[in-house]
Amino acid sequence: MHRIKVSEAMTPDPITVTPDMEVADIAKVMVDNNIGGVPVVDEDGELLGIVTESDLIVQDTVVKFPSFVSFLSGYVFVPGSLHKFEDKFKKAVAATASEVMTEDVITLDVEDSAEDAATMMSKKKMKRFPVIKEGRLVGIITMADIVKLISRDVSVDGDEE
Repeated sequence: MHRIKVSEAMTPDPITVTPDMEVADIAKVMVDNNIGGVPVVDEDGELLGIVTESDLIVQDTVVKFPSFVSFLSGYVFVPGSLHKFEDKFKKAVAATASEVMTEDVITLDVEDSAEDAATMMSKKKMKRFPVIKEGRLVGIITMADIVKLISRDVSVDGDEE
């Protein structure tokens, strides 16, 4: 029985962008390459974040003012609403990758199993994960990569069919 590793299913050397790349250029890279997300890396190739279609769509949405109540001649914001407003506002007016990217990126290691990747995609409701080896970005694994395994009749958990 052969356990399929993320390194066997991933797309190696993914297309990346730099933190100072403008949002319009990122959108063009994504459209031109038919990809739904792109890792943001520094000059040493270290992963800083990821920009996804969802991050870009925020730019075209209406940002709602946070909920508040008037109390004793002042305003009290509903817990959490101010933080959500600030996050959405920053993304709505962002001009570069560093301003629009998601920084807390969930990653997988090259040695993780494809089954683990598929499970995480399902549980986290995410379509892609950057793949790391010794702290460096080496690939990206997407739902499409998992579907390719299934189409080749390869079990993601490594069991022979």
